[in-house]
Amino acid sequence: MTGKRAENVLEIRAYIKGRSLLGIKAVDIHREVCDIYGEGQMSHRTVCRWVGKFSAGQQQLKDAAHPGRPATTTTKGNIEKIRNILKTDARFTVRQLARITNLSLARVHAILKKHLKVRKINARWIPHLLTDEQKKTRVTMAKKLLKMYPKYSKKAFDNIVTGDETWVYYFEPKRKVANRIWATKNARRPSIAKRIRTVKKVLYAIFFTNKGPAIQIPVPKGRTVTGKFYKNVVLRKLKNYYKSRRPKTGLKYVRLLHDNAPAHKARIVTDFLESEKVTVLPHPPYSPDLAPCDYFLFPKLKYHLSGRRYNSRNALGSAVYQCLMGVPIEEYEKCFQKWIDRLKRCVLAGGEYFEGQSKLK
Repeated sequence: MTGKRAENVLEIRAYIKGRSLLGIKAVDIHREVCDIYGEGQMSHRTVCRWVGKFSAGQQQLKDAAHPGRPATTTTKGNIEKIRNILKTDARFTVRQLARITNLSLARVHAILKKHLKVRKINARWIPHLLTDEQKKTRVTMAKKLLKMYPKYSKKAFDNIVTGDETWVYYFEPKRKVANRIWATKNARRPSIAKRIRTVKKVLYAIFFTNKGPAIQIPVPKGRTVTGKFYKNVVLRKLKNYYKSRRPKTGLKYVRLLHDNAPAHKARIVTDFLESEKVTVLPHPPYSPDLAPCDYFLFPKLKYHLSGRRYNSRNALGSAVYQCLMGVPIEEYEKCFQKWIDRLKRCVLAGGEYFEGQSKLK
């Protein structure tokens, strides 16, 4: 306390001391203080506390020195200390930093926010650590696709079908934010590789167009998607889908967008697609961010199933079907519009994974 208020407080305490030594009760002293110095200058509880101190023999009118951290702990030295700690490991929490530096939580938080100007951000998951050559390939293929499809139009995209395989779990846990670090305003998010879960699951092959879902096939238990299975089961069913909608042409002139999985590139598959006059659109390796299934449909499916437990393949299959059919057609169209936007972002990013970086630029 400083200034006039501090002087008034010491004067009131001196008054309390004199009256208490005369044996005046605390309630009467408080009434007198209010009459002399005004209401609200000192509470009844505070008067009682000081009467007790003086009755116990205390002579000092000033408050005793409080042990603990001084208010001047926001020093250049402490700011640099926290800065250096974060350089070694940016994942430290405010509580851990306070324990290491022997500063209060509020002081550490003030240093982080006001002086270092950092904030906590989530780690960014990436599917692969790209080489320079892979980045160049991503840019080259993105430019090629943008030349073919400079903008979205319903007519131009009516012949495009895209699909992929994904594991669907009998129980999909809800995801939580983890691995957050302190970072400056323009800092890039850290990257962490995903872990593979091993729980009861079913492998699905799912394809869709800008008009909605085309086919969804659960792979039989114990089997994997080989070139033979992909051609004889998946693509045959896709052919039947188109035959039912356009009997004269079927798969002819369809443009297929799928990734570079071994089953998709197998000779038996490429020969079949050539015989059906299907054009395979180029897709760069290690590019789920440019695959409509990975950035649009599969996340929707996993979100829909998250937190729910299924006890049979039939129950799970029914939930998958309902989810796919429940997505509005407009969303499927927007998915392909976003595909063009993502191709442009890939080029602008020089082939780097661009998701999660735009807000930090």
